[in-house]
Amino acid sequence: MSHVEVEHVTKRFDDVVAVDDVSFTAEEGEFVSLLGPSGCGKTTTLRMIAGLEMPTEGTIRIGGEDVTDRPASEREIGMVFQHYALFPHKTVGENVGFPLKMRDVPTDDRRERVAEVLERVHLPDVMDRSPEELSGGQQQRVALARALVFEPDVLLMDEPLSALDRVLREQMRVEVQRIQREFDITTIYVTHDQAEAFAMSDRVAVLDDGHLSQVGRPLDIYENPNSEFVATFIGESTKLSGTVAERDGRSVLETDAGVAFEIPATDVDPGDRLTVYLRAEKLGISPEARETGTAFPAEVTTTNYLGDTTQFFCTLADGTEVVVAEQGFTSLEQYDAGDTVSVQIAPEDIVVARGDGTASERHAVDESVA
Repeated sequence: MSHVEVEHVTKRFDDVVAVDDVSFTAEEGEFVSLLGPSGCGKTTTLRMIAGLEMPTEGTIRIGGEDVTDRPASEREIGMVFQHYALFPHKTVGENVGFPLKMRDVPTDDRRERVAEVLERVHLPDVMDRSPEELSGGQQQRVALARALVFEPDVLLMDEPLSALDRVLREQMRVEVQRIQREFDITTIYVTHDQAEAFAMSDRVAVLDDGHLSQVGRPLDIYENPNSEFVATFIGESTKLSGTVAERDGRSVLETDAGVAFEIPATDVDPGDRLTVYLRAEKLGISPEARETGTAFPAEVTTTNYLGDTTQFFCTLADGTEVVVAEQGFTSLEQYDAGDTVSVQIAPEDIVVARGDGTASERHAVDESVA
Protein backbone atom coordinates (compact mmCIF):
# COMPACT_ATOMS: atom_id res chain seq x y z
CA MET A 1 0.00 0.00 0.00
CA SER A 2 1.35 3.44 -0.96
CA HIS A 3 1.63 6.12 1.71
CA VAL A 4 -0.28 8.69 -0.34
CA GLU A 5 -2.84 7.57 -2.90
CA VAL A 6 -4.63 9.96 -5.25
CA GLU A 7 -7.28 8.02 -7.17
CA HIS A 8 -9.28 9.48 -10.08
CA VAL A 9 -9.41 12.90 -8.48
CA THR A 10 -11.29 15.67 -10.27
CA LYS A 11 -11.81 19.26 -9.15
CA ARG A 12 -14.31 21.60 -10.78
CA PHE A 13 -14.77 25.29 -10.04
CA ASP A 14 -18.21 26.00 -11.55
CA ASP A 15 -17.70 25.24 -15.26
CA VAL A 16 -13.90 25.10 -15.06
CA VAL A 17 -12.24 21.68 -14.66
CA ALA A 18 -8.99 22.45 -12.86
CA VAL A 19 -8.00 18.81 -12.27
CA ASP A 20 -9.37 16.03 -14.44
CA ASP A 21 -9.22 12.36 -13.32
CA VAL A 22 -5.71 12.46 -11.85
CA SER A 23 -4.24 9.34 -10.21
CA PHE A 24 -0.77 8.80 -8.72
CA THR A 25 0.89 7.52 -5.55
CA ALA A 26 3.77 8.43 -3.26
CA GLU A 27 5.56 5.69 -1.33
CA GLU A 28 6.79 5.94 2.26
CA GLY A 29 9.73 8.38 2.34
CA GLU A 30 9.48 9.12 -1.38
CA PHE A 31 9.97 12.57 -2.94
CA VAL A 32 7.42 13.12 -5.73
CA SER A 33 7.22 16.36 -7.70
CA LEU A 34 4.17 17.66 -9.55
CA LEU A 35 5.63 19.40 -12.58
CA GLY A 36 3.88 21.46 -15.22
CA PRO A 37 3.21 24.94 -16.60
CA SER A 38 1.14 27.57 -14.82
CA GLY A 39 -2.53 26.65 -14.66
CA CYS A 40 -2.01 22.92 -15.20
CA GLY A 41 -3.65 21.93 -11.89
CA LYS A 42 -0.62 21.01 -9.82
CA THR A 43 -1.27 23.43 -6.94
CA THR A 44 -4.97 22.53 -6.87
CA THR A 45 -3.96 18.86 -6.62
CA LEU A 46 -1.62 19.65 -3.73
CA ARG A 47 -4.32 21.65 -1.95
CA MET A 48 -6.72 18.70 -2.22
CA ILE A 49 -4.12 16.42 -0.62
CA ALA A 50 -3.71 19.01 2.14
CA GLY A 51 -7.46 19.30 2.72
CA LEU A 52 -7.55 22.97 1.70
CA GLU A 53 -9.77 22.05 -1.27
CA MET A 54 -12.22 19.16 -1.46
CA PRO A 55 -12.30 16.99 -4.58
CA THR A 56 -15.40 17.06 -6.76
CA GLU A 57 -14.78 13.39 -7.48
CA GLY A 58 -12.21 10.77 -6.51
CA THR A 59 -10.46 9.51 -3.40
CA ILE A 60 -7.39 10.55 -1.41
CA ARG A 61 -5.78 8.17 1.08
CA ILE A 62 -2.91 8.85 3.48
CA GLY A 63 -1.42 5.91 5.33
CA GLY A 64 -4.23 3.73 4.00
CA GLU A 65 -6.97 5.93 5.50
CA ASP A 66 -9.54 7.70 3.34
CA VAL A 67 -9.11 11.42 4.09
CA THR A 68 -11.04 12.71 1.07
CA ASP A 69 -13.64 14.58 3.12
CA ARG A 70 -11.48 15.50 6.12
CA PRO A 71 -10.59 19.18 6.58
CA ALA A 72 -6.96 20.24 6.78
CA SER A 73 -7.13 20.44 10.58
CA GLU A 74 -7.79 16.71 10.74
CA ARG A 75 -4.89 15.68 8.50
CA GLU A 76 -1.34 15.39 9.82
CA ILE A 77 0.11 17.42 6.96
CA GLY A 78 3.14 19.71 7.03
CA MET A 79 2.82 22.50 4.46
CA VAL A 80 5.45 24.89 3.07
CA PHE A 81 4.10 27.74 0.94
CA GLN A 82 5.71 29.79 -1.80
CA HIS A 83 6.07 32.91 0.35
CA TYR A 84 6.88 31.13 3.66
CA ALA A 85 3.83 32.59 5.55
CA LEU A 86 5.92 33.36 8.63
CA PHE A 87 4.44 35.61 11.33
CA PRO A 88 6.56 38.80 11.32
CA HIS A 89 5.52 39.75 14.87
CA LYS A 90 6.67 36.41 16.31
CA THR A 91 10.22 35.14 16.86
CA VAL A 92 11.62 32.27 14.85
CA GLY A 93 11.05 29.97 17.81
CA GLU A 94 7.44 31.09 18.15
CA ASN A 95 6.88 30.57 14.43
CA VAL A 96 8.34 27.08 14.46
CA GLY A 97 6.54 26.18 17.67
CA PHE A 98 3.14 27.43 16.51
CA PRO A 99 1.88 23.99 15.35
CA LEU A 100 2.89 22.54 18.73
CA LYS A 101 1.09 25.32 20.56
CA MET A 102 -2.07 24.55 18.58
CA ARG A 103 -1.70 20.94 19.75
CA ASP A 104 -1.38 22.01 23.40
CA VAL A 105 2.21 20.84 23.77
CA PRO A 106 3.60 22.19 27.09
CA THR A 107 5.92 25.20 26.84
CA ASP A 108 9.11 23.43 27.96
CA ASP A 109 8.54 20.48 25.63
CA ARG A 110 7.70 22.89 22.85
CA ARG A 111 10.94 24.83 23.23
CA GLU A 112 12.98 21.63 23.34
CA ARG A 113 11.41 20.30 20.14
CA VAL A 114 11.82 23.65 18.38
CA ALA A 115 15.50 23.76 19.29
CA GLU A 116 15.95 20.21 18.00
CA VAL A 117 14.31 20.82 14.64
CA LEU A 118 16.18 24.11 14.12
CA GLU A 119 19.42 22.22 14.75
CA ARG A 120 18.44 19.68 12.09
CA VAL A 121 17.79 22.39 9.49
CA HIS A 122 21.17 23.99 10.36
CA LEU A 123 19.73 27.04 12.12
CA PRO A 124 20.76 26.42 15.75
CA ASP A 125 21.16 30.03 16.91
CA VAL A 126 18.15 31.91 15.54
CA MET A 127 15.34 30.88 17.90
CA ASP A 128 14.97 34.34 19.47
CA ARG A 129 15.48 36.36 16.31
CA SER A 130 12.81 37.90 14.09
CA PRO A 131 12.18 36.20 10.73
CA GLU A 132 12.75 39.57 9.06
CA GLU A 133 16.39 39.50 10.23
CA LEU A 134 17.05 36.31 8.24
CA SER A 135 17.97 35.78 4.61
CA GLY A 136 15.54 34.26 2.14
CA GLY A 137 17.19 30.88 2.39
CA GLN A 138 17.14 30.98 6.19
CA GLN A 139 13.45 31.95 6.18
CA GLN A 140 12.75 29.01 3.91
CA ARG A 141 14.43 26.65 6.37
CA VAL A 142 12.39 28.17 9.20
CA ALA A 143 9.24 27.42 7.20
CA LEU A 144 10.50 23.86 6.71
CA ALA A 145 11.21 23.50 10.41
CA ARG A 146 7.69 24.69 11.27
CA ALA A 147 6.21 22.15 8.83
CA LEU A 148 8.26 19.31 10.33
CA VAL A 149 8.30 20.08 14.05
CA PHE A 150 5.10 18.14 14.84
CA GLU A 151 6.26 15.06 12.86
CA PRO A 152 3.55 15.08 10.19
CA ASP A 153 2.62 12.10 8.04
CA VAL A 154 3.33 13.95 4.80
CA LEU A 155 5.22 17.09 3.78
CA LEU A 156 3.67 19.22 1.02
CA MET A 157 5.62 22.02 -0.66
CA ASP A 158 4.15 24.56 -3.11
CA GLU A 159 6.80 26.32 -5.24
CA PRO A 160 8.89 26.95 -2.10
CA LEU A 161 12.04 28.15 -3.90
CA SER A 162 10.52 30.40 -6.57
CA ALA A 163 11.08 33.61 -4.58
CA LEU A 164 14.83 32.99 -4.25
CA ASP A 165 17.55 34.13 -6.65
CA ARG A 166 19.14 31.56 -8.94
CA VAL A 167 22.25 30.82 -6.89
CA LEU A 168 20.36 30.54 -3.61
CA ARG A 169 17.65 28.47 -5.28
CA GLU A 170 20.25 25.94 -6.45
CA GLN A 171 21.78 25.81 -2.97
CA MET A 172 18.37 25.30 -1.40
CA ARG A 173 17.58 22.40 -3.73
CA VAL A 174 20.41 20.49 -2.08
CA GLU A 175 19.36 21.61 1.40
CA VAL A 176 15.70 20.67 0.94
CA GLN A 177 16.70 17.28 -0.42
CA ARG A 178 19.06 16.73 2.53
CA ILE A 179 16.37 17.65 5.06
CA GLN A 180 13.77 15.45 3.36
CA ARG A 181 16.12 12.47 3.34
CA GLU A 182 17.16 13.05 6.96
CA PHE A 183 13.55 13.20 8.17
CA ASP A 184 12.62 10.34 5.81
CA ILE A 185 9.24 11.93 5.19
CA THR A 186 6.96 11.34 2.23
CA THR A 187 7.06 14.59 0.26
CA ILE A 188 4.96 15.97 -2.58
CA TYR A 189 6.47 19.06 -4.17
CA VAL A 190 4.94 21.46 -6.70
CA THR A 191 7.14 23.25 -9.23
CA HIS A 192 7.13 24.55 -12.79
CA ASP A 193 10.94 24.25 -12.93
CA GLN A 194 12.10 21.08 -14.67
CA ALA A 195 15.65 21.30 -13.34
CA GLU A 196 14.32 21.64 -9.79
CA ALA A 197 11.99 18.66 -10.15
CA PHE A 198 14.61 16.45 -11.79
CA ALA A 199 17.37 17.32 -9.32
CA MET A 200 15.34 16.59 -6.19
CA SER A 201 12.75 13.94 -6.99
CA ASP A 202 12.56 10.17 -6.87
CA ARG A 203 9.65 10.41 -9.31
CA VAL A 204 8.00 13.21 -11.26
CA ALA A 205 4.34 13.56 -12.26
CA VAL A 206 3.93 15.81 -15.30
CA LEU A 207 0.57 17.62 -15.56
CA ASP A 208 -0.93 19.44 -18.51
CA ASP A 209 -4.24 21.32 -18.53
CA GLY A 210 -5.55 19.40 -15.53
CA HIS A 211 -4.53 15.99 -16.90
CA LEU A 212 -1.72 13.73 -15.71
CA SER A 213 0.51 13.20 -18.73
CA GLN A 214 3.23 10.94 -17.33
CA VAL A 215 4.66 9.67 -14.03
CA GLY A 216 8.12 8.20 -13.68
CA ARG A 217 11.72 8.68 -12.67
CA PRO A 218 13.36 11.81 -14.13
CA LEU A 219 15.54 9.62 -16.37
CA ASP A 220 12.55 7.74 -17.76
CA ILE A 221 10.52 10.87 -18.44
CA TYR A 222 13.40 12.62 -20.17
CA GLU A 223 14.51 9.64 -22.22
CA ASN A 224 11.07 8.13 -22.84
CA PRO A 225 8.41 10.87 -23.11
CA ASN A 226 5.01 9.29 -23.71
CA SER A 227 3.29 12.24 -25.38
CA GLU A 228 4.01 15.23 -27.56
CA PHE A 229 3.42 17.55 -24.62
CA VAL A 230 5.99 15.82 -22.42
CA ALA A 231 8.52 15.66 -25.26
CA THR A 232 8.28 19.41 -25.83
CA PHE A 233 7.83 20.59 -22.22
CA ILE A 234 10.76 18.58 -20.86
CA GLY A 235 14.12 19.79 -22.09
CA GLU A 236 14.90 21.90 -25.16
CA SER A 237 14.01 20.19 -28.42
CA THR A 238 13.49 20.88 -32.09
CA LYS A 239 10.33 19.32 -33.48
CA LEU A 240 10.40 18.05 -37.07
CA SER A 241 7.73 16.09 -38.96
CA GLY A 242 8.01 14.18 -42.18
CA THR A 243 7.59 10.97 -44.13
CA VAL A 244 9.64 7.79 -43.78
CA ALA A 245 11.63 6.61 -46.79
CA GLU A 246 14.09 3.76 -47.25
CA ARG A 247 17.59 4.43 -48.53
CA ASP A 248 20.25 1.73 -48.77
CA GLY A 249 18.39 -0.38 -46.25
CA ARG A 250 18.13 2.44 -43.72
CA SER A 251 15.07 4.32 -42.51
CA VAL A 252 15.32 8.00 -43.40
CA LEU A 253 12.95 10.77 -42.41
CA GLU A 254 12.28 13.23 -45.23
CA THR A 255 11.07 16.19 -43.24
CA ASP A 256 8.61 18.88 -44.22
CA ALA A 257 11.40 21.36 -43.43
CA GLY A 258 13.37 20.11 -46.45
CA VAL A 259 16.09 18.07 -44.72
CA ALA A 260 16.49 14.32 -44.45
CA PHE A 261 18.42 12.19 -41.97
CA GLU A 262 18.63 8.64 -40.70
CA ILE A 263 16.26 7.64 -37.91
CA PRO A 264 16.61 4.66 -35.56
CA ALA A 265 15.67 1.23 -36.83
CA THR A 266 12.13 0.66 -35.63
CA ASP A 267 8.79 -0.69 -36.76
CA VAL A 268 8.17 2.03 -39.35
CA ASP A 269 7.42 1.51 -43.00
CA PRO A 270 8.11 3.72 -46.00
CA GLY A 271 5.33 6.26 -46.28
CA ASP A 272 4.63 6.45 -42.53
CA ARG A 273 4.23 9.93 -41.07
CA LEU A 274 6.44 10.61 -38.05
CA THR A 275 7.33 13.48 -35.77
CA VAL A 276 10.77 13.55 -34.16
CA TYR A 277 12.26 15.62 -31.36
CA LEU A 278 15.94 16.53 -31.47
CA ARG A 279 17.31 17.30 -28.00
CA ALA A 280 19.60 20.35 -28.11
CA GLU A 281 22.36 18.66 -26.09
CA LYS A 282 22.26 15.56 -28.32
CA LEU A 283 23.05 17.59 -31.43
CA GLY A 284 26.54 18.36 -32.69
CA ILE A 285 27.74 21.05 -35.06
CA SER A 286 30.69 21.21 -37.45
CA PRO A 287 31.84 23.87 -39.91
CA GLU A 288 31.77 21.68 -42.99
CA ALA A 289 28.52 22.04 -44.90
CA ARG A 290 27.77 18.42 -45.59
CA GLU A 291 24.80 16.10 -45.56
CA THR A 292 25.33 12.51 -44.45
CA GLY A 293 23.05 9.81 -43.17
CA THR A 294 22.92 11.34 -39.70
CA ALA A 295 23.51 15.03 -40.50
CA PHE A 296 21.80 17.87 -42.30
CA PRO A 297 22.75 21.41 -43.32
CA ALA A 298 21.60 24.52 -41.44
CA GLU A 299 22.43 28.21 -41.34
CA VAL A 300 23.82 29.84 -38.21
CA THR A 301 21.84 32.86 -37.03
CA THR A 302 23.39 33.57 -33.61
CA THR A 303 25.37 32.04 -30.75
CA ASN A 304 25.05 32.35 -26.96
CA TYR A 305 28.06 31.60 -24.77
CA LEU A 306 26.74 30.58 -21.31
CA GLY A 307 29.96 29.45 -19.66
CA ASP A 308 29.45 25.71 -19.34
CA THR A 309 27.39 25.57 -22.54
CA THR A 310 27.36 27.33 -25.89
CA GLN A 311 24.04 27.54 -27.74
CA PHE A 312 23.95 27.74 -31.51
CA PHE A 313 20.73 28.96 -33.09
CA CYS A 314 20.40 27.73 -36.66
CA THR A 315 17.65 27.77 -39.27
CA LEU A 316 16.64 25.31 -41.95
CA ALA A 317 15.59 26.28 -45.47
CA ASP A 318 11.95 26.78 -44.47
CA GLY A 319 12.85 28.93 -41.44
CA THR A 320 12.53 26.19 -38.80
CA GLU A 321 14.85 26.97 -35.88
CA VAL A 322 17.24 24.30 -34.59
CA VAL A 323 19.04 24.84 -31.28
CA VAL A 324 22.35 23.06 -30.66
CA ALA A 325 23.84 23.04 -27.13
CA GLU A 326 27.56 22.22 -27.00
CA GLN A 327 29.08 21.50 -23.61
CA GLY A 328 32.20 23.37 -22.56
CA PHE A 329 33.97 26.22 -24.32
CA THR A 330 33.52 26.62 -28.06
CA SER A 331 35.15 29.46 -29.97
CA LEU A 332 32.38 31.83 -30.99
CA GLU A 333 34.56 33.17 -33.81
CA GLN A 334 34.33 29.76 -35.47
CA TYR A 335 30.84 30.47 -36.75
CA ASP A 336 29.44 33.70 -38.14
CA ALA A 337 25.84 34.56 -38.84
CA GLY A 338 25.01 33.28 -42.30
CA ASP A 339 27.49 30.39 -42.23
CA THR A 340 26.20 27.05 -43.45
CA VAL A 341 27.12 24.25 -41.05
CA SER A 342 26.43 20.58 -40.57
CA VAL A 343 24.22 19.52 -37.68
CA GLN A 344 24.64 15.91 -36.58
CA ILE A 345 22.69 13.56 -34.34
CA ALA A 346 23.10 9.85 -33.69
CA PRO A 347 19.96 7.91 -34.69
CA GLU A 348 19.70 6.38 -31.21
CA ASP A 349 19.42 9.87 -29.68
CA ILE A 350 16.28 10.79 -31.63
CA VAL A 351 12.91 10.86 -29.88
CA VAL A 352 10.36 9.54 -32.36
CA ALA A 353 6.64 10.24 -32.37
CA ARG A 354 3.88 8.73 -34.47
CA GLY A 355 1.50 10.92 -36.42
CA ASP A 356 -0.92 10.87 -33.45
CA GLY A 357 1.67 12.66 -31.33
CA THR A 358 2.52 9.74 -29.06
CA ALA A 359 6.25 9.99 -28.42
CA SER A 360 8.68 7.31 -27.35
CA GLU A 361 12.42 6.95 -27.22
CA ARG A 362 13.27 4.15 -29.62
CA HIS A 363 16.78 3.37 -28.45
CA ALA A 364 17.28 0.84 -25.69
CA VAL A 365 17.49 1.99 -22.08
CA ASP A 366 19.88 0.17 -19.75
CA GLU A 367 17.67 -2.32 -17.93
CA SER A 368 19.70 -1.83 -14.78
CA VAL A 369 18.33 1.71 -14.45
CA ALA A 370 14.96 1.21 -16.09
